[in-house]
Amino acid sequence: MRRKVLASPLALAALVLALGSLPACVSTSGSSVEVAASPREDKAYADKLTQATRQSDVIKDFETRYSASATYLSPAFKAAFAQRFEALYHRSDLQFAEAGTKAAFFVTINAADDEAMDISNPKHWTIQLKEKGEAVKPVLVKRLNDKERWRPFFTAVNDWSQEYLVVFDLPAVNANSPELVEKTSLTLALANADGTVNLTW
Repeated sequence: MRRKVLASPLALAALVLALGSLPACVSTSGSSVEVAASPREDKAYADKLTQATRQSDVIKDFETRYSASATYLSPAFKAAFAQRFEALYHRSDLQFAEAGTKAAFFVTINAADDEAMDISNPKHWTIQLKEKGEAVKPVLVKRLNDKERWRPFFTAVNDWSQEYLVVFDLPAVNANSPELVEKTSLTLALANADGTVNLTW
């Protein structure tokens, strides 16, 4: 028959004291963790992102040849972007400096291969901005490579996509804003041999 061994109160107190002194077991009441909201969870930013973004697919012979998503970097969207950037990184950095006050777009392309996604190649792609019946070519098509920089802001960015900053020599406006005396619409046209996507704000 086995005998139960009872620990003395002194031994129990020593054990509790020893466990309480281990650093891994100590919880510091002064620390906290704030998990950042995704672009969809950040309500104020998500609304501006949705208003500024258009997307479409080119489907040919029952196959998606490419998908295009473009966010118009209007003054209203850039203000929301700056606010979210500051909330996430606790600093104010100048973003999209190349665009300045010009009409610019953050474009994400998904296609079967890297070469098909290279919208900066004028032999394979045509990019135009149509306003009031006139078509303007971009002054800058810049490939953006740092996905981790853009993922917290643009939902179309993924491991297989390619991102670009596309800038036109036209002033940026909040399209269809109630403050505009004359309403205007902007259409970004992306075309290659498979088809054309017209994205309108």
